[in-house]
Amino acid sequence: MNFLWKKRKKSPVTSVQQEATSVQNVLSADNNLHHTSDKLSFKIQSVSETGPSRQQNEDSLLHLFPGHDTQTVFAMVADGMGGHNAGEVASSMACEVANAYIKRQYTLANTPAMLEILMQQMHQQIRNASQQNNQYQGMGTTAVCVFIKDTEAHFASVGDSRIYYYSNNTLQQLTTDQTLVNQMISEGKITVEEGQHHEMKHVLLQALGTVVQIKPELSNTAIEVKAGDKFFLCSDGIYDMLSDEDLLQLLSMPSAALTMECVKALCTQRRARDNFSAVLMEVIQFNENEQQLETKEQNVFV
Repeated sequence: MNFLWKKRKKSPVTSVQQEATSVQNVLSADNNLHHTSDKLSFKIQSVSETGPSRQQNEDSLLHLFPGHDTQTVFAMVADGMGGHNAGEVASSMACEVANAYIKRQYTLANTPAMLEILMQQMHQQIRNASQQNNQYQGMGTTAVCVFIKDTEAHFASVGDSRIYYYSNNTLQQLTTDQTLVNQMISEGKITVEEGQHHEMKHVLLQALGTVVQIKPELSNTAIEVKAGDKFFLCSDGIYDMLSDEDLLQLLSMPSAALTMECVKALCTQRRARDNFSAVLMEVIQFNENEQQLETKEQNVFV
């Protein structure tokens, strides 16, 4: 089930208080990467915060340019669960597996198959670890990822983290929340309004490592990206605090860096009840006169 919102003729997002600058970004300067290709250029911004209501951050992020060129990019958000440190272990393990796998397999022609194999490998390794270590029993993680090669984007999802696609002043939710409440809404047992405040809102139907078998949600066809398009990957800690209209206006901002500062400030100001993490992938036109940012390490893994 896809959701689409069109930009309304409203005033720009109101200025966010200076809290945005007082909350230290986990990734510091390394969370802003800009790599260019012959046709398109990708800017990546990311944020991952424990939040004002939690003691530890069980989310993990990954974004990388796996090839020698910069026409291929991958990003992922994982939201761990399991109590104690197990959630952090599960999400971190998922990113470690993805980091190694994408570097090896990014040249495969069948991208949906590649992403499904990735999801299955992450699932199996987390499940094996939970069975071999009593401290990790029951741990798991959500995972959403986007892979862009040349001008074609594909995505995959397990759990209730989300991917939004911003293009032509419209915002589309690409992924379906794999939750019990969303299933109840689809079956007509409750309304969308009832689901928004349901006590079982975040009960997952599947997550990496928590069930015997998973069935990842995959993009059926490639999304043809162009300059100005944006992909926003986030954990539920983000969309629990920011409405559809909030996200549409935030992603309409001309500066991706400002967008993420506002996301961080708003979630903190609204007393986010969970960790909140996001990756923003922005597609811009290649400018040969623009100096490329050189980094010793292209891959960011938190």
